Amino acid sequence: MNQQPNFTLFSIIAGAILVVLDVYVLAHWTKFAKRRQLRPMWYNIPWIIAAAFLILNIAIALRRHFFRLDSTDTLLVGLITFWYLPKVPIMLFLIVRDVLKLMLLVGSTVNRIFRLGVKQQTPKPAVLAPSESRRTFLGKATWSLAAVPYVITGSSMLSTVYDFQVMPVELVLPNLPRSMDGLKIIQISDIHAGSFPDYMPFQEALRLVTEQRPDAIVITGDFVNARPEELSIIARDLERLRAPEGVYASLGNHDHYNSPAEHKQIVSMVKDLRVDLLINENRRIGGENSRLVLAGMDNTGMRQDFGRIDLALRGTLPDDAIILMSHDPTFWDRGIVGQTPVGLTLSGHTHGGQFGVQAFGFEWSPAQYVYKQWAGLYRTGDQVIYVNRGLGTVGPPVRVGIPPEITVFTLRSHVA
Repeated sequence: MNQQPNFTLFSIIAGAILVVLDVYVLAHWTKFAKRRQLRPMWYNIPWIIAAAFLILNIAIALRRHFFRLDSTDTLLVGLITFWYLPKVPIMLFLIVRDVLKLMLLVGSTVNRIFRLGVKQQTPKPAVLAPSESRRTFLGKATWSLAAVPYVITGSSMLSTVYDFQVMPVELVLPNLPRSMDGLKIIQISDIHAGSFPDYMPFQEALRLVTEQRPDAIVITGDFVNARPEELSIIARDLERLRAPEGVYASLGNHDHYNSPAEHKQIVSMVKDLRVDLLINENRRIGGENSRLVLAGMDNTGMRQDFGRIDLALRGTLPDDAIILMSHDPTFWDRGIVGQTPVGLTLSGHTHGGQFGVQAFGFEWSPAQYVYKQWAGLYRTGDQVIYVNRGLGTVGPPVRVGIPPEITVFTLRSHVA
């Protein structure tokens, strides 16, 4: 096992970026506060807090692997996120302002040099600098608006991160028997039990799933961040998941971020919760003679290669309707499209980036620059992949603009 990405260099670079971010923003704040003749505490205390958070950041990085955060670490990372993340838009605004000021200064200097080199009969009127009152007003407005990113980040940490959205998806599954037209399957993914502070968020997800009355439920990997003990947070409620055709699951990359003994324990715990865990195998939904096959492939991606698509599809027939659970969506292009009879692939892994914009049918996230299929539905010919945005979080317990997702599929045997 232990197929963990090496994030040492990433941590060093990220730490350096955070230091630059803090210094740049706090230096501007200090300059503003001194100009306004505020008490020294108004700019000294933020520097002290910045130093404390930097030490805390280093301590967490040295004490625990980034992907093995427990609930206490997650809380600390949340505090760190609340300190740093809102500074990103503030820094961008300050950079734009500084660049504009620099451009004006350069333009003024060039103009002055040009005028000195040319004899002028009539002196031109000097350009008046902004008044002190205007400069003070702009400074106040700038730092007043700086509170907005903190409000947005705080809101996302307290509400959006557990504001589960139910996403209805209706699609035609090739070869699906007419007798199974309208079959309802719910997908949840990336639970990351260790990211929950307690059992209540997953209990709410359970309530929403139960309300939909699905025929079957699938869980597409990442039950934990890494440690088997995390499952105890949601075990009782996970066992309460019920559907007439069964509850099925596959494994994700985080389910392998552990020792062989820990991985074996995770697999055993999931199965003991009456979840049919499909590790490179398949089941026929609706009985032995059914033509609807649900296959589960172990994770392939993120420097892991545990999946065996040949074993996952073993025993399937040419006229079967096949659904595949494959945690990492990058395998779809590499090993599914045009190479297998899989009609629908269900993935997760990306979390939709946990940060982005959803509005009026438009959706954007930095995740789309990393993953070709990063959230929602994608189609190539008759083959479809759906990438679920996940329930839990990795790293910062924050979702901005990308709520956690419960997907409700209604399968059709033909185009209505």
